[in-house]
Amino acid sequence: MKRSFQTFAFVAGLSLALGFVGQSPGAETTIQVLATPGPQVAGPESGPDPSLSAVAVPTATRIARQGLSCAPGKNGGATAPGVTATEVKLAATVVLDGPAASLLKHSPTGMKAVVDKVNSRGGICGRRLSLKLVNDGFDARLGNQFIGNFIAEDYFALAVVPSAEGLSSAISSGAIRRAGIPVVGTDGMRAEQYTDPWVWPVATATVSTMRIIAKYAREKRAARTFAIVWDGKYKFGIEGAEAFKSQVSDLGGTIVADVKVDPEQPSYASEVAEFNRKCGDQKCDAVIMLLLPETAKNWLDRSPEMGRVYTAGAQTLFTQEFAQDCVKAASSACHGLAVWTGYNPPIPPFHGLPDVATYVNDVTTVRPGIDTKNQFLEGAYLGMTLFVEALRLTGPDLTRENLRATLDSMSFRTDFTSPLRWRPGKHDANTRARAFAMVVSGGQFRGWRDEGTGWVADPKGGVS
Repeated sequence: MKRSFQTFAFVAGLSLALGFVGQSPGAETTIQVLATPGPQVAGPESGPDPSLSAVAVPTATRIARQGLSCAPGKNGGATAPGVTATEVKLAATVVLDGPAASLLKHSPTGMKAVVDKVNSRGGICGRRLSLKLVNDGFDARLGNQFIGNFIAEDYFALAVVPSAEGLSSAISSGAIRRAGIPVVGTDGMRAEQYTDPWVWPVATATVSTMRIIAKYAREKRAARTFAIVWDGKYKFGIEGAEAFKSQVSDLGGTIVADVKVDPEQPSYASEVAEFNRKCGDQKCDAVIMLLLPETAKNWLDRSPEMGRVYTAGAQTLFTQEFAQDCVKAASSACHGLAVWTGYNPPIPPFHGLPDVATYVNDVTTVRPGIDTKNQFLEGAYLGMTLFVEALRLTGPDLTRENLRATLDSMSFRTDFTSPLRWRPGKHDANTRARAFAMVVSGGQFRGWRDEGTGWVADPKGGVS
């Protein structure tokens, strides 16, 4: 039996222009992908997947009782807010400019690649997907406002939501829970995404990644003294730094330098000088960066000390653009700098895995030349794929509660990650990460290499 991820025997996606570049925060971008005639994506009528029998069998029984089927005119019509006989309305906030654009601006392409493939086959149970994407510039207030609008306008669900700032506000305020609106396939890596009953992430949480980095540096690289520079404005930095420092303490290590930076500051001359005073003469075995790419570039421009035995960063730094910026700023000092991720990128030996190769083909069909190694592009593609698989398994009787029941008993195997599984009260399905290091020679970035860490588990077991 093929794995659930591979049930998507997609045909080539439609290559429609995104038209995202240059939009300012608050600009609304709507993708309404109209399907070409084609076969319907199989629903429960095609037979249950044994790995998901807890979902598929009850769903099939319920649908048979109601006389529904996965076919136009037989799917039950308007079964929920944002659902009609021919459409499922989805929405999300994205980041096309501002401080996080360098890592998140490509995420819409990953989402659209999956939507295109589904719609090119006629949709799911006779319903095509429409996807509205609104740029909030990584602004929490604006993002929260847009999500409130989506709820008021009766969108069925939120897909992936690359901009985590606004989603964080909507979760913390209780808006998501009160609305009972599913948020599926998130890649924001914030702790609250893993504990809300209406949010299903695919990413490894930042707190998990930071504990993994501390564990690896201490146990595999024999680091005893640690330094961390972290983003003091955005929540990923605040909660990630706290988790890292706590894990270092648990492992008997010592934090020699602890630097909080403002990502809006243009220069870190004084901060780097103080950092170097503490880490000079190889006093810091391991140096860890928990920063956005542009912030990290500005930090490196001031020639900070690297770790005596290990230098690493969180997934926010896993882009080709940052790697090139690192080499421009620090030259050969970037060689061996490791970045940790919860996904298998298209880097040897993982580039030939079927799901990874399909991902590369799909996103480059939509946008040739895109940075396929960007981990947030990959996460957006994976998150939307999870969403589509959950819709498929839920079948024609598509309601928010039925989708929730599907996701809360769902297992998901893919070449992208270690096996994922969500259960009620435990939505941290991905609790592992692995490292890839920059290769620098002749003053040039030459690509990434697998560090051979394998999947390293969060020593605390996850968020929930």
